[in-house]
Amino acid sequence: MKQKSGSKKRKKSRRSKLLIVSAVIILLIVIALLVVFVSPLFAVREIDIAETEHISEADIAAYLDRYMDKNGLVTVLKNSSLRQKNSFFSLRLSEVEDEILFDHAYLEAVTVRFEPKHKLRVELTERKASFLTEYYDIFLLCDIHGIVLDTFTREDVPDDMPLVKGITPEGYKLGRSISDGKDRNIDAAIKICGLMTQLDMMGYVDIVDVSDYSSIRMYCAPSLTIILGSPDDVGVRLSLLKGTMDDGLNGNSDGTLTLIDGKKATFVKNGERGD
Repeated sequence: MKQKSGSKKRKKSRRSKLLIVSAVIILLIVIALLVVFVSPLFAVREIDIAETEHISEADIAAYLDRYMDKNGLVTVLKNSSLRQKNSFFSLRLSEVEDEILFDHAYLEAVTVRFEPKHKLRVELTERKASFLTEYYDIFLLCDIHGIVLDTFTREDVPDDMPLVKGITPEGYKLGRSISDGKDRNIDAAIKICGLMTQLDMMGYVDIVDVSDYSSIRMYCAPSLTIILGSPDDVGVRLSLLKGTMDDGLNGNSDGTLTLIDGKKATFVKNGERGD
């Protein structure tokens, strides 16, 4: 009986020591967390914002000034949610990122990250403007996906973007695409202008007319007409067009350039008959 009693006492003593050690460890962790989340060592003292073409640093800073002198880790925690559960571990301010994106059509991506000890770093990726199209008396500036970036009147419309004709958007909203997937002419215009943007062909063409889906035409002022054909495999024909224009053909060439087969560019001067 005495052996059993002694064994129980030793087990109880070990259990008590384990509980005390566990309590001390938990207390130390809590104290450490309190120090981290309250310490001025992690206060935001600086905001580093990447330069962009269309959005000022002051505009972006307006979303972040409220966090100056606040604990950066607490700020990250408050900007995290179950939907954005990874944002805390990446030290990103996800809710602020969403807010900035929602308000700025030109932005494709935003990253706001806390960098210990004292900095919020903001990385911004802008969308690439690709073409203009007319909606009643307003000109819509769209990116390579047809997303509306900006609007202009006839007096202040940019002169370095191709103007798409032959489409009629049902409406528009900044930050949203003019395509609903139901109008093949709109989709063709987005595809062609997007490829021209990727091929660095801004300024090559003044007008893209998609009125006739099977025989899309382009115009370069004052006197060059380009017959592109259908949107199928159009990338090959646009590459051919770029090479031809880089070799010297331009708006003053006064004639018609045909690229329908995608293998050879055929130019016929106005007043002459092509073979």
